[in-house]
Amino acid sequence: MKKIRHIATLLLIITVLAHVGCMNSSSPSRGGLSGLVTDSSGLPLSGVRVSTGTDATFTDVYGRWLIEGLEPQLMQVTAAREKFQTQSLTVEVVSGETIDDINFALPADSEIYDIQVTGITSGMARITFYTKFQAKGSVHYGADALLDKNTPVDAELGFLHQYELTGLMPATTYRFKCLVIDKAGRSLESEIRTFNTPATSRGLPPTGLSITKSASSNAVNLTWNADTGADFAGYRVYRSEAAQGIFSLLGSGQNLQNSYLDASVKPGVKYYYRLTRISGSGDESAPSQVAAFLVPGVMTENAVWTSQESPYHLSGDLTVGPNASLIIDKGVTVAVSRGDQWSDDLDDTTVELVVQGTLMIQGSSIQPVTFTSAAASPQPGDWNGIRFDTVSDLGASLIKGLNLSFAETGIDGLAGLPEVRDAKISSCRVAAVKSRNARRDLLVRGVTVETCGSGLDLRDNPVKVQVLENAISRCIYGIIARDNKLVEIESNRIRFSGAVGIDAGNTETASKIRLNLVGHGSSGVGIICRKFDEVRRNTLHASIGIEIKENAQGSIRSNLILADNSRNGVGIMYSGSSAYDPATASLVQYNGIWNVSAGRKYVNADGSSMAGYSGDVNFSLLAGPGLQGGDPFEDPLDQNFSYVPSSGSPLKGAGYDYETVGAEDVPE
Repeated sequence: MKKIRHIATLLLIITVLAHVGCMNSSSPSRGGLSGLVTDSSGLPLSGVRVSTGTDATFTDVYGRWLIEGLEPQLMQVTAAREKFQTQSLTVEVVSGETIDDINFALPADSEIYDIQVTGITSGMARITFYTKFQAKGSVHYGADALLDKNTPVDAELGFLHQYELTGLMPATTYRFKCLVIDKAGRSLESEIRTFNTPATSRGLPPTGLSITKSASSNAVNLTWNADTGADFAGYRVYRSEAAQGIFSLLGSGQNLQNSYLDASVKPGVKYYYRLTRISGSGDESAPSQVAAFLVPGVMTENAVWTSQESPYHLSGDLTVGPNASLIIDKGVTVAVSRGDQWSDDLDDTTVELVVQGTLMIQGSSIQPVTFTSAAASPQPGDWNGIRFDTVSDLGASLIKGLNLSFAETGIDGLAGLPEVRDAKISSCRVAAVKSRNARRDLLVRGVTVETCGSGLDLRDNPVKVQVLENAISRCIYGIIARDNKLVEIESNRIRFSGAVGIDAGNTETASKIRLNLVGHGSSGVGIICRKFDEVRRNTLHASIGIEIKENAQGSIRSNLILADNSRNGVGIMYSGSSAYDPATASLVQYNGIWNVSAGRKYVNADGSSMAGYSGDVNFSLLAGPGLQGGDPFEDPLDQNFSYVPSSGSPLKGAGYDYETVGAEDVPE
């Protein structure tokens, strides 16, 4: 009987477990949500509380978050952190899946800040505020909650936003809010605020404040509209070195009719001015609109340009003197005038930044330092660029995270260049980077160049010159590196070059031109060899792959040349006055030439075939060089074309000393 009871109990347990299993199999499996939380500039935010109502978590140091075990349904996900605006999203939890793209970008509460109402009269008021990012702003206002009036939206992006509200009613409470739209189309608005117009006015603020040059290079002249009112006693002029700083009184009195000369300014410093009207009773009006001015000239003292005071408008030549330094912080924009407003009236020359002391440009990929033309329709050559002139210690300067455009020459070193890192230079008429007579070794690395006369123009430097990992596109000349002591040109990518990809030739030791890619629609010559050049493992997609000048004495080995036969292309050409002779000219060995007839692979200047080369790599007419991108002549303008050899390519191990032919190791 006892055994029967045990068996019955066991059967009961099995039945219960089976029932539970059936219940579990009938209920839906749970899902999860994950994502990223950043601030409005894209930087990750840690410690953000992400909640679904029933579950919550916090972001890690990388801004990542994950909530699992959620019932499949539509739910609201909320991200919140102190000093940031809360955001919510409605998402669907899917059974058995983790949705991993639930991302938030939280604006800071203070991204619209320092909202001020000034110059309030019975019929007008001035509203000023700042944004921590460049944006177009406006103000919505009204005498009731509808806020049925609004100012025009700013025409240009900016940090400082100023508006005049006119046609107001006396003795009235007005409500307003500030609205902004950034360059990405993101909209923000402030909380609603109020101000009161008085029953009577104490005098309107002065208007028309502007700043012009004076006879002295260290003086500015302020002018404004003259007052014609009966109750007028004079003006007061104020100045500050920060938009949100303290404005100090410069001068006052009846003698200030509509102008003031400030002879105490310093070159390289940005000044802010405003003025007030004084009535006969001694009352002071609200201040005028603020006018700012960056003083050109020769700096004798150190200066720092910050993102808080950006943009800076350079209207005349600025020279960083031998004992001075200029530090430009990340996020700064410098707009340069097309003509030099501080030169002689008959000499409308271009503006330039000349460095004789120390220049520290400290940008980043997210917040670069930007130099560009201030013209409404900018053109190459609008300003002269940044020029290093007889600097005693170039090592003290640094150019990092610079975006420069529309100059004559972007960066010009008359006695060499400082370290240049992560720069982007475009639309320069002569060259993006130029150097002559450098007194110390040069390194140009990680520079992106687009649409310039020349990308890098480095000549007559009696030092070692390194040109590494640069990206150059749509320039007539990609890299010019001639008559230097020693050159290393490696791992550069040149696209759409017009005349020459790389023009090289050293004065003393052999230059090393390796692992470069000249491709994507380039015409003209891929590489020109003039003197002591070692040209090895480059990939050249051009009308003429390599041109060897008469006095060149180097080696041309393991290069892949893609010459367009439809354009009468040439592989390697010797342009000497007599036929090529390997005993007196550069050695030509183990190169691969594709898409030209046999008679056009190796030719002399007169069109005859070269004799004396060795190790030519032969390709199947059908298979070709076996590039990962396929046939480059089917779509030569494809910028994403891959020139990397595939695993079965005949280029593998076919070069000099059994190396791969072509620039296999150049990153895409």
